[in-house]
This record gives sequence, structure tokens and C-alpha cells, in this order.
Amino acid sequence: MATLVALAAMLVYMAISLLVGDRFPFSKYSMYADLRTRDEGAVLYVRWGERFVDPDQLEAVHGLDVAALDPKQRPCSQQWLVYEAQRWLADHTLASAPDDGEPVEVGFRLLRIEPDGSLHERLEPVTRGVGRLRR
Repeated sequence: MATLVALAAMLVYMAISLLVGDRFPFSKYSMYADLRTRDEGAVLYVRWGERFVDPDQLEAVHGLDVAALDPKQRPCSQQWLVYEAQRWLADHTLASAPDDGEPVEVGFRLLRIEPDGSLHERLEPVTRGVGRLRR
């Protein structure tokens, strides 16, 4: 009996989804990443000195314009990662540069698949400052 109820609920949900289209909570995946209108994708990067690092590897930063890292201005499907990085960087911002800091650059890596199948990558720096890695 429970199987029939579950099957009926699934069929009703599918029918409503087809009728209303991309409207929450009956949305399809394209609501979140409609690739038909994109020719490239953006992924956040953090560079400390010459190394690419995860945002949470930085213990302290200074001089970064964290608010400028707006994923809505770019073809980014991982907005939640950008928001977490913004929160981390804002929480670890110092009033002055750390003594043993290195240059920090934060931006977006823009990736595009060319018609010949090759990957084209370009870095779009957004903000620069100084930071120290966690020990």
C-alpha cells in the first residue's frame, strides 16, 4: 500500500512539474545552471603568493574587498562556495597587514570549452591584499 501511495505521489509531482515548469518547488535543474545560455563557467580561486589555496587555508587577510566577490555577476554554478569563502575571508580580516603575510589575490577562473574540444582558461582577478596561511 505504501508503495502505491509513493508511486502516486511521484506521478502527481511529475505532472505538476511538467505543467508549471521552472517554478519553485517544481523546478528542473536548468533553473540552477542553464547551460544553453552560457559559453563559459566561473570558479572562485584564491592565490597566496604563487600557490593556489583554499580560502580556509588563510588564517588572516588584509586589504581584500570581500564584497566584490559577487558570484551573481559571473556564470557561476557554485555560488554557495563563493558565499562561504566570503564569510571566511570577512571573519579573518585584520585591521592591518600581518607581519609575515604574502600577497593574496582572489578572483574567478573562467573556463570555456572551445569548438575543437580544448579547454580555454583565463583568470579574472577581483581583489588583492595580504594574507597569512594557517599553521
